[in-house]
Amino acid sequence: MKTVRIVMLLVAVLLLETLRRIDAAMTMKQINESMETMRKACAPKFDLTEATLNELKAGNFRPDANKEMKCYAKCIAQMAGTLTKKGEISFSKTSAQIEALLPTELKAPAKEALKACKDVHAEYKDSCDKVYYSVKCAADFNRDVFIFP
Repeated sequence: MKTVRIVMLLVAVLLLETLRRIDAAMTMKQINESMETMRKACAPKFDLTEATLNELKAGNFRPDANKEMKCYAKCIAQMAGTLTKKGEISFSKTSAQIEALLPTELKAPAKEALKACKDVHAEYKDSCDKVYYSVKCAADFNRDVFIFP
C-alpha cells in the first residue's frame, strides 16, 4: 500500500514538473484527469462513501466534518504539492501551482481565494484540520471556480 502511494505521488510530481518545464497551463480536461488520479490515490485510505467524496468535489465541506474527511483533504493537498513540512497549506507553493497549472481564466479567482483563506490554518492545531478548513474556506469563497477531486 505504501508503495502504491509513493508511485502515485511520484506520478503527480512528475506531471507537475513536466507541465512547469513546458510552461503551459493545463486544460480543464487535464485538470479533471489529474483530480481523478489524486482521488483514486487518496480515497482508499479513508472510510468515505462515494456520496461524501462527491460532496467534497462539489465544494460542500461540512463544518462538522469527521477526521476521515479532513485527512482526505490533507492527502489531496499533499498529492498536489501544496503543503509545508508541518502539514499546512503553503501560500507560496499554492501560488506557484496556480500560476503554472491553471488556465488563465481561473488564475485570478484562485489567487483571490488563496489570499482570502491564507490565515485560516492558524486557527487549528491538527494538520488535517488546518488543511480541511483552508480548503473549505476556498470552496466557500468562490464555489463557481473551486476544483477538488
